[in-house]
Amino acid sequence: MNEVLLFVGGTDPSGGAGLSADLKTASALGFHGCPTVTAVTVQNSGNVLSWEAVSSEILIEQLRAVCDDGPLAGIKSGMLGSGANAFALAGFIREELSGIPYILDPVLTAGGGGSLLSSGMLDLLRDELVPLSTLCTPNIDEAEILSGIAIANTEDMIEAGRAIIRIGTEAVLVKGGHLAGDPVDILVTEKGYTRFSGSRITSENVHGTGCTLAAACTSLLAAGFPMESAIRDGRQFVRRVIARRIGRVHGNLPGHSPGVGPLPVAPDGSSFYLPPAYCSMCGEPLGKLPGEHGHLFCSKCGFIHYRNPLPAVVLMVHDDERILLVRRAVQPKKGMLSLPGGFLETGETTDECGRRELLEETGLQVRESRLLGLETDLTAYGGILLAVLEVKDWEGTPVAGDDASEVIWCPIREVPELAFNAHNRLVEKLANTMYQS
Repeated sequence: MNEVLLFVGGTDPSGGAGLSADLKTASALGFHGCPTVTAVTVQNSGNVLSWEAVSSEILIEQLRAVCDDGPLAGIKSGMLGSGANAFALAGFIREELSGIPYILDPVLTAGGGGSLLSSGMLDLLRDELVPLSTLCTPNIDEAEILSGIAIANTEDMIEAGRAIIRIGTEAVLVKGGHLAGDPVDILVTEKGYTRFSGSRITSENVHGTGCTLAAACTSLLAAGFPMESAIRDGRQFVRRVIARRIGRVHGNLPGHSPGVGPLPVAPDGSSFYLPPAYCSMCGEPLGKLPGEHGHLFCSKCGFIHYRNPLPAVVLMVHDDERILLVRRAVQPKKGMLSLPGGFLETGETTDECGRRELLEETGLQVRESRLLGLETDLTAYGGILLAVLEVKDWEGTPVAGDDASEVIWCPIREVPELAFNAHNRLVEKLANTMYQS
């Protein structure tokens, strides 16, 4: 999966909104964000004090630099700074970035209520950018401006969403947090609408939640989630960052990441690789995380618990023509083929781990193995340090078990793309070594 997103928006020295929120949200959800600046702002946790747009020429140069560096999985735009920037962005998306999700967060007003519009920008948003968007995420004030409909209740939100759909976007999420009572967001598409209800965690304003939600939806849509799932899970992420909010003098900032500390009084090195007992996102007891959720996924909220670096073993079981592969029965990369292997348990040697994993996943017993070397990889689990064991002598009949749903012997020259980059590199290296002319 392509893990790079393009974010177009304004800076925020408070670190809570704009490109700061975009990057931290994408990182928390497993994506790399590339920030392209449309405006430099002066703001704190409570108010935008002033701002200055960059030139459209500089914006285009930034966009080209990012796109020249490789493909992108999704785009999100927020504050545009000027009509010229809006026009330039629309042309660039049409010419260079069509076919990937584009999330338009039409930032027309600051959290404190001030306008962020410049001359001609509203017409350009409506005529140029809204028709290009996969999802448009206006708050109540912005939905009123785009649709021309006054909004006092959820029925008005639906009508405003329908009006914005007629402008040309595929979907509109009208965010109702500015209305009285419990917050309700409404997704409107040509097929109908869906309500997403919630409850208020705090009566105080948290600076940057709109940017955070749009960035979360961008990440989840880029990852392949359906629209309703992306919005539901994005809203859940926003609830967590509000619950972990950081209080400042003028307001609150989103807590995009778990807080640091308290540090242990007497660190125990042997406990570093033990899995957490409770989910740091929602607090759910984790237990042994059985079944399809994998080793480090919370079964309630889906949060991945990172541990860096993770020590693991990968086994290359092969003869002169074939190599043993397993089909993954768990996420990540469920259903794809990989080499057998897994994480070291506390106190295990690499040899002990390799013997255990091969027996659990394939039913085979190692007679003789040797350490080929070390590999590194970046996966959904975080950074992995792989000890590579070559097994050329074994006994038993292959039977799938544990994290494997199938065991197959595959010709070394015909191995398809495997679940993990390091596995692909290892098989390619083996093939080159065995069949070099």
